[in-house]
Amino acid sequence: MTKKYSALVMEIDAVVEEAVVLLVNGVIAKCFINFCSFKIEVGKTYEVEFELVLPDSISMVVSQDGYVGVEMEDDSFSCVLTGYLDGVVLRSFIDFDAHNIHYDYPFFNQKFIKINVIRIDLAF
Repeated sequence: MTKKYSALVMEIDAVVEEAVVLLVNGVIAKCFINFCSFKIEVGKTYEVEFELVLPDSISMVVSQDGYVGVEMEDDSFSCVLTGYLDGVVLRSFIDFDAHNIHYDYPFFNQKFIKINVIRIDLAF
């Protein structure tokens, strides 16, 4: 079962309805709504599930500063996610499922990493 996190909706894109800017644990991230069975509103807080969408060829490096968070790229959903790879969990601004990263790149385990992400999907 995926953990849910409390997220404040800060912005809903006027053109792409699935694009939403959230504030979660003090971090602002632009995400893609993959599933939502109700109308969401700016300024309201919801329980949300997060899922990483990774590229086929993962670009990842060890982070030297121990920063945990997300850096959005331009005006897209792409971002650089930073966190601590703790087995099958990537501990960033929230805990992400990292089974693929853990098993495919075991030498990054127990290290702070920076990883390029296509987008962060949401389920409300």
